[in-house]
Amino acid sequence: MAETGPLEEQELDATIPLMRRTLDLLPDGVLIIGSDRQVLYLNDAFKQLWQIPEKVAAQGDRAMLDHVIGQLEDPTAFLNTVETLYSSPDPSEDELSFIDGRVFKRRSVALEGGDEGFSRIWIFSDFTEAWSARIDPLTGLLNRRAYSRELPCFMAAEEPGLVKAFAIVDLDQFKAFNDRYGHAGGDAVLERVGALLDRGASLASHKAFRIGGEEFAIASAHGNSEAAIRYHQDMLRKIREAAIPHVSNRPHGVVTISMGLGLFTGPGRPGDVFAKVDRALYRAKKLGRNRVSA
Repeated sequence: MAETGPLEEQELDATIPLMRRTLDLLPDGVLIIGSDRQVLYLNDAFKQLWQIPEKVAAQGDRAMLDHVIGQLEDPTAFLNTVETLYSSPDPSEDELSFIDGRVFKRRSVALEGGDEGFSRIWIFSDFTEAWSARIDPLTGLLNRRAYSRELPCFMAAEEPGLVKAFAIVDLDQFKAFNDRYGHAGGDAVLERVGALLDRGASLASHKAFRIGGEEFAIASAHGNSEAAIRYHQDMLRKIREAAIPHVSNRPHGVVTISMGLGLFTGPGRPGDVFAKVDRALYRAKKLGRNRVSA
């Protein structure tokens, strides 16, 4: 390896303060941790984003971890990722959800390895506002904008060894519900059904969207076709068993949904999958509603 000459050393000495000043001015939170878990650098934006007092920051990485995990919805997953990455050369990018509703994007890159692991740079960006733009304000589900952006990625994903499922969900006799109970009552039902479609999910892959009016969409991945069908039938059952009154929805007397379901493996053509599922939803309605048709 060529030795560094005096001129190059001078240039390096001049560059380091400039790089540090650049990081200081970034709106993103930046943290650099050495392979021995010592804090090499953190900027003010990092402390502000994570609400870390100076006395805690001065105590180092472990103290800061103890301070921040109480702010997160899933602190265990956060800590597991941190521990895994310190022993890995791989880059990482994910999202962090806070108890107070904030959402951060977290990115991390390994810089160099040592006896105790890898030094890493962590970059945190607050994109709560951008995230909120993806959410339907009534139901709390992902909205049509998110659906348009995220469904093509779901369709194109390989997902080896898994069966992908795409479903369109429609509330049965919803116009009749609004006519009888009023639009405020209709909004309350949409909110309740949205919560049941989302909070009842048992899969990390589950994404539920409100795509318009009383229509929803669900994208998920399963171990096999039978599991996928059971999963969607269970959602149908949970909504029926919620027993939300709807006297105009005969013969059930409660709010029910109809669902068109499409199953496929590997990448799918969005237009073809949607057309198939739309036909399945039509069959579910024609056969008496309150059912899943695949």
